[in-house]
Amino acid sequence: MAGASVNRVVSPGPLHCLKVILEKEGPRSLFRGLGPNLVGVAPSRAIYFAAYSNCKEKLNGVFDPDSTQVHMISAAMAEHKKLNTK
Repeated sequence: MAGASVNRVVSPGPLHCLKVILEKEGPRSLFRGLGPNLVGVAPSRAIYFAAYSNCKEKLNGVFDPDSTQVHMISAAMAEHKKLNTK
C-alpha cells in the first residue's frame, strides 16, 4: 500500500445543499411538508399554553406573583397535562 493515493470525498456544506435545492426545486420546496406538521403541532401547543396560563393564574395567589416558582411549576404542570391528553 506504500505510495497508494487515497481519494477523499468532501461532503458539501449546508449552504451548498440549500443552493442546489433552490436551483433544482425552487423556494417552495423548502416549505414542503410544513402544513401537516403544523396541523399536528398546533393543538398540542394550544393545550400546553392554556394549561400553563391557568396554572400560572392560580399559583400567583399561592406564591409571589410571577416568581420563578410560579413559572417553573406552571410549566411542569402544563407539560404533564399535555402528555396526559394525547
